[in-house]
Amino acid sequence: MVIFASAFFVASCKPDIEVPTPDKGTADFTKYVAVGNSLTAGYADGGVYRDAQLNSYPALIAKQMKLAGGGEFIQPLYSEAQTNGTGYLKLKGLSATGVPNLAPEISQLGVIGLGADRRTPLYAKFTGANNNLGVPGIRVADVLQAGYGLNNPLGFNPHFERLLPDNSPKTYAQYAEESNPTFFSCWLGNNDVLGYATSGGTASITPDALFRNNFSDIMTRLTAKGAKGVTAYIPDVTVIPYLNTVTVAAAKLQVKALTGRDLDIFIRTGAGLVRRATNEDLITLQADSLATPNALGLPKGLDPRYPLNNEDVLDKDEVATASAAVLRFNAIIKEVADSKKVPVVDTYNYLNTFKGGRVVNGLSLNTGFISGGLFSLDGVHLTPRGYAMTANEFLKVINASYNANLPLLDISQYAGVTIK
Repeated sequence: MVIFASAFFVASCKPDIEVPTPDKGTADFTKYVAVGNSLTAGYADGGVYRDAQLNSYPALIAKQMKLAGGGEFIQPLYSEAQTNGTGYLKLKGLSATGVPNLAPEISQLGVIGLGADRRTPLYAKFTGANNNLGVPGIRVADVLQAGYGLNNPLGFNPHFERLLPDNSPKTYAQYAEESNPTFFSCWLGNNDVLGYATSGGTASITPDALFRNNFSDIMTRLTAKGAKGVTAYIPDVTVIPYLNTVTVAAAKLQVKALTGRDLDIFIRTGAGLVRRATNEDLITLQADSLATPNALGLPKGLDPRYPLNNEDVLDKDEVATASAAVLRFNAIIKEVADSKKVPVVDTYNYLNTFKGGRVVNGLSLNTGFISGGLFSLDGVHLTPRGYAMTANEFLKVINASYNANLPLLDISQYAGVTIK
């Protein structure tokens, strides 16, 4: 009887938990505009496609803003008939040894031809209002470049061309300024160093002075009419799965399993030297297969006369160069943001907390390829779950900076890598 009485007492005295009402605080979410690159566009699995766009972090942020009176958030979605957009990678399964079976999706694409240079794909135009200005590939170095999206024989960015009227020489900074937001997010700068990292140090890094000038310019345009907003740091480009899946240690173990011998891996460095690889060197996900013989029968990477190419490896000196550039750019972002009274989301340190793995909302997450849950099949961009977590970090800063109360997303409702 005592047990039943106690149970009844507990049940009857269950407290009513008040859920705070969503509140915009001092911000105005009437027209939220997202400025940025591929991460802003919702790029995933090596492409832009409708399902990925629907899970872009700006779309998820806007969903929460709407609870506090925010306006509609229109994205340049690919149509249902062209739902696979640019095409993307699908995971069809894993081999017995865990090697992923990846296949390109080539049906229902939004590719409508080639540009004037006869090599750049043209994507189906998007016309009308647009709140998601994410342009894959764009650097801070590009935002003031006239004709960056202009279809011309010298080359252009087809993702920006898709958003512009035909024959428009408009700069990205002008395009962003003309969006006239009441609230914005600006997450730019990743590509100003990412290309260097993923190319094994063969691409260039944006000069600091150019980065400062252009980032200051676009932030000035976004805030000139009184709009409030938020910006974010560049993540640590050296921790992405693209550079940390084919490790030197794992490669040597694989070679030993195939040959029965302990063999060294040889690389050509950015300085042109050929040497043994160490665990401080990062092999890219797209590196040539080890042991593939050349015409002389020398096994790729296992003989100093036939090393892994410079572009296949971000050697330890190049790792240091990339890391230093990210820190310098983040210092510039902070300096400019402070001058405009715009808060900064610390996406740099946030990503780094997952290097050793973390449990969030009961989910085990890390920066590993496929199994980590955060990164999509291209090893660079995020999964829906990764984008939801990113959105939450933006929401936390918005709430804290503008006395708002935008509910956070339940990340368990968003998928990691799935088999299709």
